[in-house]
Amino acid sequence: MNRLLTSALFFTVVVTTTACSFNKQTPSGETNNQPARNANQSPAKVETAPPQAQPGELQPGQASGTYTARGEVVELKYAYAGRAVRFGDESLVILLTDQPIPSEALAEEIKSATLLEGEKIRGLEYVIDENGMWVRYHPSQYQESGTNKIKEYKVENDVVRGVDENDGGLSDGKYARSVRFVAAIAK
Repeated sequence: MNRLLTSALFFTVVVTTTACSFNKQTPSGETNNQPARNANQSPAKVETAPPQAQPGELQPGQASGTYTARGEVVELKYAYAGRAVRFGDESLVILLTDQPIPSEALAEEIKSATLLEGEKIRGLEYVIDENGMWVRYHPSQYQESGTNKIKEYKVENDVVRGVDENDGGLSDGKYARSVRFVAAIAK
């Protein structure tokens, strides 16, 4: 009888220990319900959350950098994009501004740059089409066009991003820009 009691007690301890190891707490307090595996098995694939933005990485609606127009340096913080007719064709219009554009005014601003042309806000107006890029400085109205390409330019999932750097060589240094942007394309 003693032997039977000892065997039953041993069996209970082994089963309890094994069961506890299956529900072992991880340091973060989460339950680990993974079954034990031997050394020859590969680790189970773990689902991970999508990567989060890195510190300093721009989010949609943000711009960073500056432009210089006739000696005045303007810091750009906001990025907007949408489709509008420019030069007779539908183009992607990107606006980088020093002040936010009110949401109720965004469609009109993309269509005709009313606030930028009225000098209520300052910024850069880009038009991208199959022929290249055109950029206008506001409020000075200085313009550049041609096949100049935006670096790291990408349109994906209705978000446009890029980097534009121009040292002002075409304007003897009067107009220069160095900007990064991420903008959701307004519909």
